[in-house]
Amino acid sequence: MKNYLLPIAQLGSITSGTLLAIALFSWISPAVALSPVEVQRIAKQTTIEISGCDLFGSGVIIRKNGNTYTVLTVAHNFQKRGCQMVAPDNTKYPISQVKLFPNKVDLAVFTFVSDKNYPVAKLIDNSERVEAGETIYVSGFPLSTAISQSIFMFVKGEMMSNSSTIEQGNGYSMIYSNNTLPGHSGGPVWNDRGQLIAIHGRGDVDTKLQETINDGVRIKTGSNLGIPVNTFTKLAIAVGLSEYTPVVATAKPKPVDDLVASAAQKERKGDYRGMLADLERAIKLNPQNALLYYNRGNAKFNLRNNQGAIEDYSRAIEIDPNATNFYYKRGYAKEWIGDNKGAVADYSHAIEIDPSNIDAYYNRGFIRYQLGDNQGAIADYSKILSLPNDSNPWVYIRRGNAQYKLGDTKAAIEDYNRAIAIDPSLAKSESVRAAISIDSYNSAVARNPKDASAYFRRARAKDEFNDKKGAIEDYNQAIALAPNFAEAYYHRANTKEQLGDIKGAVADFDRSSTLNPKHTPTYIRRGSIKYQLGDKKGAVSDWRKAAKIYQQQGQLNDYKFIMKSIERVGS
Repeated sequence: MKNYLLPIAQLGSITSGTLLAIALFSWISPAVALSPVEVQRIAKQTTIEISGCDLFGSGVIIRKNGNTYTVLTVAHNFQKRGCQMVAPDNTKYPISQVKLFPNKVDLAVFTFVSDKNYPVAKLIDNSERVEAGETIYVSGFPLSTAISQSIFMFVKGEMMSNSSTIEQGNGYSMIYSNNTLPGHSGGPVWNDRGQLIAIHGRGDVDTKLQETINDGVRIKTGSNLGIPVNTFTKLAIAVGLSEYTPVVATAKPKPVDDLVASAAQKERKGDYRGMLADLERAIKLNPQNALLYYNRGNAKFNLRNNQGAIEDYSRAIEIDPNATNFYYKRGYAKEWIGDNKGAVADYSHAIEIDPSNIDAYYNRGFIRYQLGDNQGAIADYSKILSLPNDSNPWVYIRRGNAQYKLGDTKAAIEDYNRAIAIDPSLAKSESVRAAISIDSYNSAVARNPKDASAYFRRARAKDEFNDKKGAIEDYNQAIALAPNFAEAYYHRANTKEQLGDIKGAVADFDRSSTLNPKHTPTYIRRGSIKYQLGDKKGAVSDWRKAAKIYQQQGQLNDYKFIMKSIERVGS
């Protein structure tokens, strides 16, 4: 086995000298590209975990001076105090002397003291030499809800842009395609020679889009960002690291990289037309670059040109049929045009390429649930929870919904409680409240199967949960036990209307009005159905009855509202 990292102890012939010499000689640079496994070994020996301060982050060991080590990470990992670090051998150390970089660059260094010999990462001599299309890797410690702790993850991807002229803010300028998770922030970015080329800091999941197909949906933007090593060496002296020599910028022009960087800037500002224009120009310069078509597809998708997006994703797949994100995004675009079968096929293909693609599992699980394949949905959501993920509570909500549909209320409640533990605001979710209510009403029905009110309350909860057929069954039982249960007729009428049983709905509204002639919602709803069926006279008659009751009860605002509605439709 090749070993490109050497513990400091093996360098006995090196005595005094510059710290830079120590850093250089503690890592033997290979002359050729390494295998992914070899780069992963380097990464695992030098990547550290940051925890203990309400976050999970990462960093990389870049320097040793005696028994004091220096770690490079991102500044936003230190928004709170009390952080500690976990070394590659799982030894925990207190973090001391945190120094933030100037000019709002999102970098920080800190030190820890240890008598152990930890390898030191080798920095690339000039990060501007990294070209778009090169294979790169990101390592770090994202949190896994499956085992309630962070784990080491090494993610392969491709450099998309390395512009030396266009920055994305806070020092970020490298753009790459690696699928990262929260917890990777501050982790090292490696080239295929095992050299540190950047520090990762911004992930690629956009949860800010206002329009989505389903709650908690995952939408890839494809723009992970890193701060290049050259930015670090340029500012290192400001944080007391004087041995790093800033690189003199002599980079050749990179017009495609600059256009991609400009497109990424516009994407974050919501200027999708400008993003599209930049990528159109980039494709003219490099028409065989799959990532350019992929990102142009993203621009078209955000402009709601779904068919155009699908065409671009398909072109990207023709050029590179082994990129999981291309299939993922094409699947999502197909969802938007109602091609669920095609979406499932693309999500499945994305998963075949990358069995850890949690976003593909999530969206495929949602479609399976919508199509009534609850077992398939549960399998997809359970797979997500077995993988490192970013604690998305909607995974539990969705799995709970599917389990409820299969009649496993206990398992559903357990999942809802797990979701609430992650995000307490979800306790207000209709589906969560309804399922918890259903569970309690199940017990009430079991205790007293002759209690019409128990069936009625469970029916209302099932209505909220969107289990309309189950609600009808419970309304039927409540009415069988209490034939004059006016409220049960009213709510069963509403549910029948939603299921398309208009005749049955009108019959129930008729019965409700007979049993409770002062119930205004019955007249309003029945009037609305009559109006939709073209019976304008019957509709107005019902609405007038409701208005009269409101007037008699002194609810003058409601009375005026109904009368104005009658005036608008004409009486």
